[in-house]
Amino acid sequence: MFWFFIGIFFADLVLGFMQAPLWQFILVNLVFIAAFMLKGFYPVLFEKDPDKIMTFMKKSKHPQFQFYYYFFQDQLEEAEDKLHKIKSPFYQKLNHVNLLIKRRQFDEAEEMARGLKDNMYKWYTLAGVAIEQGHRASFGEYKEKVRNPFYRRLLELEEMVHDGDKDKVLAELEDMIPNLRGVKLLSVIQYKQDLLRRQED
Repeated sequence: MFWFFIGIFFADLVLGFMQAPLWQFILVNLVFIAAFMLKGFYPVLFEKDPDKIMTFMKKSKHPQFQFYYYFFQDQLEEAEDKLHKIKSPFYQKLNHVNLLIKRRQFDEAEEMARGLKDNMYKWYTLAGVAIEQGHRASFGEYKEKVRNPFYRRLLELEEMVHDGDKDKVLAELEDMIPNLRGVKLLSVIQYKQDLLRRQED
C-alpha cells in the first residue's frame, strides 16, 4: 500500500513538471489503481495453483480472505472468529450460512439463508440445503433460479450424488479442476474431498 501511494505521487509529480493535460493525470491514476486492484485480487480470481491461493489468503489482512483460508482448511472455529470482522452484512451472513452447512446444521442454515437478499447465492444455498433435507421439489424450484452455469452444474452434480452416481460426479470434478481458477478451484477441490470422505464413511 505504501509503495502504491509513492508510485502515484511520483507519477503525478512528473506529469506536473511536464504540464501534462488533465486526462493524462486521470489515465495514469486509473492504471495505477487497476494494477493495485489486480495484484490484490488476482490469486482469488485467476490463480490456478491451489497452494498459491491458500498462501495468499493466509497472508492477507482482508477478513473475507482470512475466512476463506480457515474455511477451506476445515478450521471452522477460526473461520467463525473472522465473521464479525467482515464489513459487508450480506457476505457476513452468507459466510455464516456456509459454516452452518459445513457443520450440517441445515435447519439453522435454511432459516438464515431465507433472510438473504434475493440473488444467485441465496437460491444456490437454499437449493443445497433443500437436497440435503430431502426436499426435491424445493430443490428443483431453487435450482431453476440459479442462472450461473458453474453453480448450476454443481447443483446438478449434487443431485447426481443423491441419486447414487457418486463415481461419475468424482470423474467430472476431476475433469473440471484443471480448468478452474481462484476460489472456484478451491471450492471444487474441497467438494471432491468431501465426497471422498463420504465414500469412506
